[in-house]
Amino acid sequence: MLIFLPVLLILHIPVFSEQLPIINIAFVLDNQLWMKEETKEYQLTRDKEVVNLKWSYDGGFIAYLHIGEKGDASQLWIYDTNKKVNYKPYDWIETKNYKWSPTNQPLAYTSNGVLNITQKQDGIPKGFENVVLGVSDFEWFPNGKEFIVSSTANLLPTGWGPIPLFKLPFDTNLDSKKVEHFYTIESDKDMFAIDFCYFKWSNDGN
Repeated sequence: MLIFLPVLLILHIPVFSEQLPIINIAFVLDNQLWMKEETKEYQLTRDKEVVNLKWSYDGGFIAYLHIGEKGDASQLWIYDTNKKVNYKPYDWIETKNYKWSPTNQPLAYTSNGVLNITQKQDGIPKGFENVVLGVSDFEWFPNGKEFIVSSTANLLPTGWGPIPLFKLPFDTNLDSKKVEHFYTIESDKDMFAIDFCYFKWSNDGN
C-alpha cells in the first residue's frame, strides 16, 4: 500500500481525461492460477499445482507448469485469456524451460535436449515442430525469428571441453545446414564450466 497508494491518487486526479488501460495481473494463490482484472479476481485452475507463469507477447496467453503429485513431472499448459480455457499445447510435454517469442505467439521450449516450437492451430499455439537437437538452453533473438542456443560441454580425458553457442532460425526443422556457429566459451583451469544458460539481451537488442 505504501508503494501503490500515491500512484493511485495521482491517476485519479480529474484533469486526466484519457481512459487508462486495463491491466490484467496473473498470479498463483494456494498453488492455483488466478487473474485480477481491475478490481475483480478470478480463479483459473482448480486441480493443478501451478508454477512459473509466463505471459505471451500480446497478452493473449499464459504459459505455466503443472507439477505432478510426486513433484517430478512438469507438464506445460496454456491459458487462453480470450476463450477463458486451459489447454495443453501437446498431449504430453515435460519441460522446465519455455519462452514466448518477443514479437508473436509461438512458444519455444526444450524437452530432453530437443528445442521445439509450437505450431498454430485454430488461432492458438498448439502442436509442435522440432527445431534442433542437443540443446541445453536457448533464447529468442529480439527479432523473434532466430534463436541462440547452447550445448553442454563434452567430458574428455583432459577434462571438460568448450561450450559451443549456435545461432539458427526458428524454422530450422532439424536441418543442420541452417545452424551457424555463434561463439565458443573455452573451459580451462581458470574458468571451469560445463554449461551456459540465462541469456540476457541488452536494452537495445544488440
